[in-house]
Amino acid sequence: MISRKLAALAKRCNLPFQGDKDITVRDITNNSREVKPGSLFIAICGYSDDGHEYINDAARRGACAVVVQKPCPDLAIPQILVSDSRKAQANLACEFFDNPSKELTMVGITGTNGKTTSTFLVDSILRTAGIRTGIIGTLYNKINGEILPTSHTTPDAIACQRLLRQMVNAGVTHVVMEVSSHALVMKRVDGVEFAVGAITNISPDHLDLHTDMDDYIRSKQLLFEMLPPSAWAVYNLDDMQATRVALRTKAQLFSYSSNQQAAAGLRLTRQHGLNPASATFAGEDIIISTKIQIPGQHNLQNCLLAAGACLCLGVDQPAIETGISQFKGIFRRYETIYDKDFRVIDDATHNPGNMDAVFSTLSQESPEGLIVVYAIRGNRGKEINSEIAATLRRWVTRLKPRKVIITACTDTASPLDQVQPEEEEVFQKKLARLDEQVVYSYKLRDAVELAVNLVRSNETILLLGAHPMDNVAQLFSNIIGEDVNTLPRPPQFGSAKTH
Repeated sequence: MISRKLAALAKRCNLPFQGDKDITVRDITNNSREVKPGSLFIAICGYSDDGHEYINDAARRGACAVVVQKPCPDLAIPQILVSDSRKAQANLACEFFDNPSKELTMVGITGTNGKTTSTFLVDSILRTAGIRTGIIGTLYNKINGEILPTSHTTPDAIACQRLLRQMVNAGVTHVVMEVSSHALVMKRVDGVEFAVGAITNISPDHLDLHTDMDDYIRSKQLLFEMLPPSAWAVYNLDDMQATRVALRTKAQLFSYSSNQQAAAGLRLTRQHGLNPASATFAGEDIIISTKIQIPGQHNLQNCLLAAGACLCLGVDQPAIETGISQFKGIFRRYETIYDKDFRVIDDATHNPGNMDAVFSTLSQESPEGLIVVYAIRGNRGKEINSEIAATLRRWVTRLKPRKVIITACTDTASPLDQVQPEEEEVFQKKLARLDEQVVYSYKLRDAVELAVNLVRSNETILLLGAHPMDNVAQLFSNIIGEDVNTLPRPPQFGSAKTH
């Protein structure tokens, strides 16, 4: 069990504390329900809840002290007053768990799309090289071979540092972490020492949190501003905004490109069924030549990111080639779950960039016929749903599916994902001219049943949507009365996820 003297802990974090120097902190938390005797409770001013409302509850449960932005009068236990409790939380978590990231080689991956796939690709390469790895991300957290459920893409600062300390204790040496824009803005990774920071791409997303695209882009820059000069910034030269983000760094630069334009990193060429990538790295010419099992141009770029990040870590060429070639994909990322008399593809599409990647990949396959089921992204606002609907309209106009079924998933959506009337109205307006092709179904089950009833031999059903559709493969299986082929499910399968 970890224990720290509060006075010493506060001093190392430059926090004002002049109370009893013998107070011992045995845990830290921002959830009053988790407080136990000796806990340091941190009151966070959240977007929908204020931790200061639970200070008295924390004290009753045995908190030894509280960290606050607003003083709490008549409180019997010590208060440490700070201007930013999230920043204080990050500093305290790092110190309490003895800065575990300093004992690890950390890879942080941000961007709008491709973070999860890129994370697992890097992990595949590292494991091929015989390295003991950890993953922190959307699907689950992993300590060596142990899989742990997660409720956030990137956990809060306390959970993050606790997890990193567990990884160190388990003998992990390298950790690959998805770093969301929410995590950066909310200081969840403040204090983490990254050896590599990488970015996939930038497109509209999370406009429910960010005021506009410039604000969203600035949030991504925070990762690269964190990197020390000894670290590497790996970026997608094919994406102007991603390049703009990555160049805001003191770290060494490494670019990748699928358009043969990379100036200081990987440059792709194509021949004989393989995807050779040439690179000049540390003064040496390197040719990485491997087969890729996951389809789509976007996944080609994810593979380049993973290869580039691992080159920066000093992983040898054979491990990179094998790690990529053995990777078969992950849950709900252009996943073919059924392929008999017709084909069914399941993808967790939730923004315009996702949608472009999926439809672009599908168009290259020239399907004989197409049925699309799309779940509206509920409780995310009109702006992002308007952009998604416009993107869907563009692809429907181009590919001409026989039917597009829009669903609100009222039978599967959590309270966090319920579609608001104005969000449904956006889709109705954007798709109004496609009336003959488009139908609306409030329940996901009804939408999938309609697709199954409409599909013809050799056609494709495309199931698109975020969290309320996480169980759609099982739902489809129940409807047709057959088992489906699926990739390994995360341990929190079916639960709502947040960022």
